[in-house]
Amino acid sequence: MVITISKYKNNFFEAVYCRVNEEHKDNLRFLNDFSSTFSISVKIIGDTKHNFSIYKVFESRKFIKGPVGAPCTMILKKNVRQKYQRPTDIQIFGYTSEEENRANRFLDSNNEVNVDFILLENNYTKKDCLDFVKDMGIEIPAMYKLGYSNNNCVGCVKGGMGYWNKIRVDFPEAFNKMALLERKLKHAINKDKNGAVYLDDLDSNRGNFQKDKPADCGFTCEWKQTTFNFNTLEENT
Repeated sequence: MVITISKYKNNFFEAVYCRVNEEHKDNLRFLNDFSSTFSISVKIIGDTKHNFSIYKVFESRKFIKGPVGAPCTMILKKNVRQKYQRPTDIQIFGYTSEEENRANRFLDSNNEVNVDFILLENNYTKKDCLDFVKDMGIEIPAMYKLGYSNNNCVGCVKGGMGYWNKIRVDFPEAFNKMALLERKLKHAINKDKNGAVYLDDLDSNRGNFQKDKPADCGFTCEWKQTTFNFNTLEENT
């Protein structure tokens, strides 16, 4: 945000957060701390039809995920962003220097967006961003403190067996809720050479957390996947 203000100091901008119910509740604390520190309000938008919930999306689509993504991001983030954006906006996304491939995928599937990958272009890493947040006296989001590399939903469907076994320990209610949904939809998140591996059958020793962590939940995960927010800007007229 500091870089954005410096670069676009003579322009109007908004910080916008696409709300998803299943993200850790500490995210709202982080947003408030951010707003207080920088004196910038964050506008919260979201998909009210599905009550901001990945579970409502999965149930309405009777589908959880496929080989190329999940419908939750498309409906709860991408569609919400597209409804909010204006043709004249410059949209700033927080992809860091490690995420050039994600940025390129975004460009490939969103040719209509005038985008600025301001962190990537200035060679900022995710560690740089977390260190900056700490230096500003803001407590980092809870998911990072628990060892998760991304601040996705508590129980991201893109995670593998090792990831879900850590969710089982850290967030048993989220684990059980997803296990019930899998059975209801007859759709397992994980599979092995023998076929579907439902969460309620998953051995607690299977998988590797470090290898099985999901990627960031970004606007390029769809069924065809912020930092967690984007800013829209337009030049003063």
